[in-house]
Amino acid sequence: MTGTTPPANATSNGGTTPRANATSDGGTAPPTNATSSGGPNSRRDPVANTDSAASPAASPAAAVTRSLLDELVLLASRSPSPHNTQPWSPRVVSRAPHPAAEAEALGEGTDPTRDEGEGTNPTRDEGGGTSPTRDADDALCVEVAIVPSRTLPAGDPSFRDVVLSIGAWVESFSIGAAAAGFGVEVETLEPLLRLQELPVTGPADPDAPVVRLRLVEQTPNTASSAFTPDDVRRRAVYRGRLAGHPETWNNLGDVDLPPWLSLRRLDDRAMAYLSRLGIAFTGSRRSIARELLQWLRLDPAHPRYTLDGMTDVMLGIPRPLARLAAPATRYARLRDPVLAAAGMVGRASESLERARSLRPLELSLAESSPDSPTHLVLVANARLAAADDTTRITAAMDSRIGVSEPDALQAGRALQRLWLHAHARGLAVSPHSELIDSPLAHGLLRKRLSLGRSDVALSVFSAGLPQGAVPRSPRLTDPQWSP
Repeated sequence: MTGTTPPANATSNGGTTPRANATSDGGTAPPTNATSSGGPNSRRDPVANTDSAASPAASPAAAVTRSLLDELVLLASRSPSPHNTQPWSPRVVSRAPHPAAEAEALGEGTDPTRDEGEGTNPTRDEGGGTSPTRDADDALCVEVAIVPSRTLPAGDPSFRDVVLSIGAWVESFSIGAAAAGFGVEVETLEPLLRLQELPVTGPADPDAPVVRLRLVEQTPNTASSAFTPDDVRRRAVYRGRLAGHPETWNNLGDVDLPPWLSLRRLDDRAMAYLSRLGIAFTGSRRSIARELLQWLRLDPAHPRYTLDGMTDVMLGIPRPLARLAAPATRYARLRDPVLAAAGMVGRASESLERARSLRPLELSLAESSPDSPTHLVLVANARLAAADDTTRITAAMDSRIGVSEPDALQAGRALQRLWLHAHARGLAVSPHSELIDSPLAHGLLRKRLSLGRSDVALSVFSAGLPQGAVPRSPRLTDPQWSP
């Protein structure tokens, strides 16, 4: 077995239980749904990149150090996120009993609308110096909060993509910890259940983390990841042409999907049709299209080109076209006409596409070309995830995601393993969240896959062999060089 083990209070189907943890002094009470990951029998390598001078290599018996946690946070920053927003704000904290316990912010998110802003390197303080290391402190843990300015209120109002990306961050952190000889205890905190209370913009609230991670000793009973830190670093999204490799998905033993998660295949014709509907929906909704433009970085002259968002290279846009479109992503006087035109085209496209019909799924799958990419949908069954636990069923019903937020976080961890499974076999993935974001495309997707009332489509992506160079997406934690 690989992946994560069920938490102490979870049922055998891998679900977790929402918890309440508010305390009168503003702290957090001990959670009730900790889960551990990390163990033997896997490919192993040091956490630090072999090209890096700083190596946090640690034996299973070694004490937890701030430098090790810094390296794990840096590794986890390579996790995927919607529009490459990087909505996480991790920090190393000490569980010291006095109120003056040291807490150091790591990788604090910045407002993407501020062109003059720069990302924070998790190994440096605001003055540019390196942060102090307390190797003797064995009571350290990592708390992760969400940066409101790095969420997508228009495109992701349910916070589905945000929670999935936090889950991917946790999985990447756990993979690094396993390579260093540690397991990870994961605690979901009450703010994860109250994401709708987040402001639309602003920095992360360090007093409202959504998850807390502690390194623990590996035991034979804890399963480690089948993936390595280098897999996490090198995994990338490719939006160019992908060639088919469907046999990759016949054996998912290294992914260890919980029984309430499944992968469904989508045929080429339905994928193309639903993707057009999703794109038309994005263009026809001004708020969503505006939000997308704010995260485009189509010119290297953009002040955030090397920090976040989606660059022209990532999107595969030819350079002349990207330079022509770049001003509309930064200047309101040009953006508004573009949004107006996109709205008219999007609405017209939606109207035209509604009338199309598709062949039955089984026939269309049989007709799919072996050279085309494999289209996959990650589906959660809310009833199986809750295991008939009334509290958890209520939490799923209250969540706009369709499953409880802790379960969605677990799904994000599984999604990261799926993408690493593809990467380890030389494949790349291309996400298609527009199929779920568009109510029309989402409804047709559910019908196409014959999803039941308890089934929730969480992620859609294509996978295959990339037919070109796979670009590397920027991160806030990448070294920034002055000219």
